[in-house]
Amino acid sequence: MDALIFLRVFLVYCCFIVSQGLKPPKIKPFHFSGELSVGLRTVVLCAVIDGSPPFDFQWLKDSRPLTPNGGHFLVESFNEFTSILTISNLDSESNGNYTCRVSNSAGSDEKSDSLNMRGKGLKG
Repeated sequence: MDALIFLRVFLVYCCFIVSQGLKPPKIKPFHFSGELSVGLRTVVLCAVIDGSPPFDFQWLKDSRPLTPNGGHFLVESFNEFTSILTISNLDSESNGNYTCRVSNSAGSDEKSDSLNMRGKGLKG
């Protein structure tokens, strides 16, 4: 019986979304430069190229929510369609898979790229 109630609520929600003409977000892919090294900084943009605002942006590193820590990571909102991730003073801990996830009431999208520095000053 609970499954039937859930299904009805889900169908009403879907019909509401469709009737409102809301579109889920679509994100433009982002990429890290291949010329990064220890001590530099990098900036990537997460830009929504289609969809209905408002949007909720979330950055992740290695599938975990990215939290600003002592200025190493900085997340800023440029406008309602763009979020900026800055990674300062790159080091071996900066390496990883970064994801921007954007959602609205109609759905979500996410894009990822790997930051992989190699060379002098890096462990491993």
